[in-house]
Amino acid sequence: MSERNADIATPALTAAEAQSTIVDKLPPVDHHGEIVEEVGHDSLRLRLPFNSDFLGAEPWQHGKGAVFSGPTVMGFADTAMYCCLMAALGKSVIPVIVNLNISFITPVVDTDLIANARIIRRGGRLHYLECWLSSEGSDEPCAHVTSTYRVSRYAE
Repeated sequence: MSERNADIATPALTAAEAQSTIVDKLPPVDHHGEIVEEVGHDSLRLRLPFNSDFLGAEPWQHGKGAVFSGPTVMGFADTAMYCCLMAALGKSVIPVIVNLNISFITPVVDTDLIANARIIRRGGRLHYLECWLSSEGSDEPCAHVTSTYRVSRYAE
């Protein structure tokens, strides 16, 4: 494997370092106790521990009570994909979201929320990602998210 390909295959940050970018790089309003569980080649698994403050006020039609609010779910997906880019590329990058598309598949029930994010394609400046969200204990996804990020680097 060439040196360039070896660099691409190895994440730039460990799980602990990737988790610290959430606190270090994002504003306090975006911190919800997320836990980076795994960092892989262009991928990241992030957990959002359940908090009743994340639930919407209205009961959902599934008959099981309240579910996560849509904005909370979208924000968590954005955080997962941002953190995935940071883990893959390192702390010297500035990922800025260009677009986000989310398809809600099933309600997100009152349990931890899991995000599995991955980089689909690395471009020159634009990087394309997807994220599957699921409720803890469920094999079925509750949402599918795609996004594009513009990535630049800090001046050295």
